[in-house]
Amino acid sequence: MRLQFRTSVAVLLCLCATACAEQQTAAVGRPNAIIVREFALNQAAITLDPTFGFSLYRGTPGVPPRQRAASVGRAVAFNVGDAIVEQLRRAGYDAVLSDGTTPEPDGRALIVTGAFRNINEGQRRRVGAENPSLSAYGEVDYRTGPGAAVQRISNFALDSRQVAGSGGDVKATAVRLGHAIAQSVLDAARRNNWPGAAR
Repeated sequence: MRLQFRTSVAVLLCLCATACAEQQTAAVGRPNAIIVREFALNQAAITLDPTFGFSLYRGTPGVPPRQRAASVGRAVAFNVGDAIVEQLRRAGYDAVLSDGTTPEPDGRALIVTGAFRNINEGQRRRVGAENPSLSAYGEVDYRTGPGAAVQRISNFALDSRQVAGSGGDVKATAVRLGHAIAQSVLDAARRNNWPGAAR
């Protein structure tokens, strides 16, 4: 008799705990905006195309490799962020690209952050076999308001070699990777029942 009573009490406690957890999850409201922060770069992770960077004028040096790497990194970071924002807007979300210098929207928001593990420019002179590649990792966090603590919704680690589509230069590869990252953000939003607005 005591065993049945204890078992019944344990089952009821588990049901109550589950119901409370579901209520807390349901209390998290739909985000007003999705903020995509520019992905972090490490110049050591950038592999430049060795067939470029020379000067057309004999005896004068070409663009220094550090300067080229910085330029390629900035372009890739912008193209990835822009592709993420574009894809999220198409899905009906209010998405903005944040460079860290402009104020971000107030209120509830999903915040997408990340960093590049590898940026390989490939070999642009090998038409059809350029083989640029990018890999990035990041997080999707939920913020209830400015200054509030964030709650981790999901993580992602993606490589452009695992994303559908091929060919093109590093810019096209960055766009494909951005679309794949946007899809992981959309999956996280759907898991939390935050559908996009009808447009």
